[in-house]
Amino acid sequence: MKRISLIVGVALALTLVVTLAWTQVAVADDGLIRVTWPSADNPGPPFYARIEPTPPYVFSDGEWAAIAFYRDPGCIPASFNLLLFFDPPAAFGCPLTVHGASLHESEALLGAPKIAIFKGSGAVPVWFVPVEGVNQALQDGVLTIGELAGVEGLLVGYADQFHETLHPDPLPPEFGGGGHQNSKLVLNAHGQLEDGRQFHLHIVEVQEELQAIRIQFR
Repeated sequence: MKRISLIVGVALALTLVVTLAWTQVAVADDGLIRVTWPSADNPGPPFYARIEPTPPYVFSDGEWAAIAFYRDPGCIPASFNLLLFFDPPAAFGCPLTVHGASLHESEALLGAPKIAIFKGSGAVPVWFVPVEGVNQALQDGVLTIGELAGVEGLLVGYADQFHETLHPDPLPPEFGGGGHQNSKLVLNAHGQLEDGRQFHLHIVEVQEELQAIRIQFR
């Protein structure tokens, strides 16, 4: 598994979030434990944006890289390397742009969820960045919010329709277990660019391999 080096970080982050969420759980019909967020006890996921912590880092169609922000991009620390993905507890201080829920097996409540759902809470920021500019910024192994914002040709949009379904990679028992044997991500977003055009984004990743991506501007 190419993300094996991130297992410890993932486990620690998930453990922190789920521990905070103990008062917001319910047992679903299939026996899985449902955790909803945000709440007074659960600040949501400890990350800012859909930027993968392993190459190729961003989802792109070869021309544009599409980056959805789960928290206000204006709040992201200027020095934070977005390639690290997780940033607890600092990320909890940034306003969420989404809300959601996760389903956990009872024996793996402190591990990875079986499934996680992200839904837009209004205008979800989605940035479309020219791939050439992203690749240049990635050359030093660090990607900051300032570097992204400074890429020439950046298109900023806001999705009024946003839905992501995630089946995370499984974690070993020693790191809490859980996850899904067939990891998958499906993301759909529709909204308006700052220049007035509409955009549509569709991404499907299965077993860490990009299966489909569609980026449309109208």
